[in-house]
Amino acid sequence: MSALPSSLQEHFMLPPPVLREVIQHLVLFTTEPGAAPVVRTLLPAFQVVLLFDLGPGRAEVWPITSAALAPVYPLVGSGLLGPVKTAWQYRLAGGARVLAVTFTLAGFYRLFQIPVVALGPGLTDPDALVGHRCFTELWEQLRSCSGPAQLGSMLTAFCLPYLRATDASQAELLAHLPLLAPGSHLNPLKVLAAASHRSERAVQLRFQKYLGFSAKEAARFLRFRLVLADLPHPGRHGATPDWGSLLEHYGYYDQSHLVHDFRHFLQQPPSKVAGQLRLGEAICVTQPELLGPHS
Repeated sequence: MSALPSSLQEHFMLPPPVLREVIQHLVLFTTEPGAAPVVRTLLPAFQVVLLFDLGPGRAEVWPITSAALAPVYPLVGSGLLGPVKTAWQYRLAGGARVLAVTFTLAGFYRLFQIPVVALGPGLTDPDALVGHRCFTELWEQLRSCSGPAQLGSMLTAFCLPYLRATDASQAELLAHLPLLAPGSHLNPLKVLAAASHRSERAVQLRFQKYLGFSAKEAARFLRFRLVLADLPHPGRHGATPDWGSLLEHYGYYDQSHLVHDFRHFLQQPPSKVAGQLRLGEAICVTQPELLGPHS
């Protein structure tokens, strides 16, 4: 994570052990009352995020796109975002207080029992998704919490009655995700279908149901995130990336292939992103679960 604007505070929290198979982490964002609005860039992580607006300051999010006017989504109460497959930005006005709950790859389906593909392209109202006002009630309770520990306890009490075990099809899909080798020129869908002894269509439908993206999208993203991790960050030696070595190491055909991925995920050329990361500008770099354990 880069250096934060002086008016913005981020409190990172791990969920209690009973929820760590469904929630990866929680972050409480707060800005000082009366401070100028803070704008940050959120990199894609291919996970679903549940947001709660807990303060008087306005909060809003929007996708970074090549369109002249991107849709801006105000956060009112609660909203589901994702799976986040391209970069987004968020703006927090002075006095904002936002709780972000990032689900594991298995987490959203295990709690909601709704296909991930059912989520809209912007912010989805969780109450509309489940058909009753339970998230509005949770939001009202969270607003009265005095600190991060109480937020975690209240969220745990809410989630436990809805928690379901991983079903066999979901478990099989997650178990085979490590086969998506970054930089491989093999068709990722064919690789997973052969490993699971399922048809390609069956595997693709499982991806949409449980994860909300395709095998091809996942493989492409894995490689891109490894390239980002290799770029110079604050405190690291080396001011200029060795683009030729990165192309060869991660299996890109040529420079235009790499540029295409940067513009797809971040709407920016590689050189500009490298400069932002090196200088510690306002860009959030988190470790997505696809690069770690597949719980």
